[in-house]
Amino acid sequence: MILGWSIGHPGWGAFVALFAGVLPMLLIVWGIVRDRIGNHHVTEHSERHGLIVAILGLVVTALVVQIVAHAPREMIALTCAGLAALVGIAVWTSVFHVKASVHMAVWCGVVAVLGVALSPWWWLGLLLAPAIAWSRLRLGHHTLSQIVVGAATGLVVAPLVYLAVA
Repeated sequence: MILGWSIGHPGWGAFVALFAGVLPMLLIVWGIVRDRIGNHHVTEHSERHGLIVAILGLVVTALVVQIVAHAPREMIALTCAGLAALVGIAVWTSVFHVKASVHMAVWCGVVAVLGVALSPWWWLGLLLAPAIAWSRLRLGHHTLSQIVVGAATGLVVAPLVYLAVA
């Protein structure tokens, strides 16, 4: 939403937010209702594989719509950045069997993209990353290494892909 609003295209910001945030959360809720996912944090490693594939499908669909509809390049780049970070999480999950923190990947990735796309002041958002990391540790949903893997994936992959596409 922030990037779309900042470049004068709030509708595209809402579109990306729908496909990258709202619909994935609805998929999680649907999985919980159907008893395929234990909780909204998707804490069981085995529950993540199918969900990640479904979310990848949503994000690819959003990207195709953006390309066909000639969305602003910045919004296409944002979707590509999110898609690449999600592919990174998928590789950690399915290939290396690491339950990387999606919370950390998303937070660090979004902050990094806003930092390179809009203003270096957005990098200050990383000051909140320790609070997110602490909450993941406190809840017992991740180890420190899983948090670091998630954060590094978002922090490295998302801004590099954004810059390559934008």
